[in-house]
This record gives sequence, structure tokens and C-alpha cells, in this order.
Amino acid sequence: MDFPIVQRATPGRYLLRGLLRCGPCGELLIPSFSSNGRRYYGCPRRRCPRPWVPAEQTEQVVWEQVAARHGTAARDAPVEQRLAMLNAVLAEVRVGLRVADLEYRWR
Repeated sequence: MDFPIVQRATPGRYLLRGLLRCGPCGELLIPSFSSNGRRYYGCPRRRCPRPWVPAEQTEQVVWEQVAARHGTAARDAPVEQRLAMLNAVLAEVRVGLRVADLEYRWR
């Protein structure tokens, strides 16, 4: 997958910041964005086989898992409270070679 000029993100709304890890090498994935404004998480190791992970899609999948596990409290949580809730219930999420390959470590 080719990405137009990806840059490291400034602090902002990345729900999985500090929670998302690269499955193949274990590094913490870094929030980034492309020149077209799309948000991504990427492995800092240049030779890692883990491609860039689309942030919006990955955050949605992870949030659906949290909501399924924690019910109404998670489903009804306002967007601004989701980061705190994710940090309270998740230790980390590892992304495999495919975005669909997510492994959860719950607290």
C-alpha cells in the first residue's frame, strides 16, 4: 500500500495512542497522518513487515470490541471519554501482518 508523504502526528485525537503495538516486532505504533489528511499508525522500524494501519478503521474495530465486552457503558460513552475508558480496560492491542489480525491484552 502506498501512502502519500506520511508525517508524525502532533498530539491530538488518536484513540489508540500508547496502546497499539506492532505484532511482528513489538514496537509501539506511532500516530501519523498523510498529506491528504488521513490518519495512520505506523511502526518506527523501517524494515518491519507491518504496513501502515489506517487509524479510523482500527479505532472503530477496537472500540466495537470494547463495547461488546463492556456493554452499555462503553457503547454510550461520549467520544471525549473514550480515550480514558480504553486506557482503563486495555493494556495493549497488537496488530498482525493484516489489520484484521488484532490481539487484545485486557486489564
